[in-house]
Amino acid sequence: MTPFPKKLQDRAEALEAADEQLTTLDEDGLLAAPVDIFSMLRDGIDLHESLKDTSRTFASNDCVVVTGNVDVETLVLKGPGGMLVLGDLRVGTAELHANVLVLGNCEISERVVGHDEPHTLTVLGEVQGGRAEMQKQFIMQFLGGGKLTALVDSEGGAAELLELLSGAGSELEVDEVDP
Repeated sequence: MTPFPKKLQDRAEALEAADEQLTTLDEDGLLAAPVDIFSMLRDGIDLHESLKDTSRTFASNDCVVVTGNVDVETLVLKGPGGMLVLGDLRVGTAELHANVLVLGNCEISERVVGHDEPHTLTVLGEVQGGRAEMQKQFIMQFLGGGKLTALVDSEGGAAELLELLSGAGSELEVDEVDP
């Protein structure tokens, strides 16, 4: 296994467990899109213990790594660096144009919109909340189950994604699919 950057050595155990889980699911064909933690970190790290703010925008080549929780009313991630959250992600609204991996839980008060392939939002813990919209082949993978008000895919593949997530062991409940 490739060692994690020095800045993250004290979190290596949690990162290795997440990487192993994601690799196994990918090898078993149970991910809609593979997630490579090492690729996310290769261009640099913008390290934070936690993020709590009304509004936060990131647009960098570095991966924003939060070792604790993110609690932001409006989050905009323009990438290409992406975001790795070792704790929980709580947002009112989020606009994602890069990869996001959440090792903890995810709470969406209103909505999260992901744009463009090959980007993904992958949550290993539970998801709770509002509307999740996938635009232009962006993939959302809620592996820990939970409940959403709506799951929308501009390509019409939300029902297929739910089947794949179910095969991966996710018990995600969605009130409206592709409305």
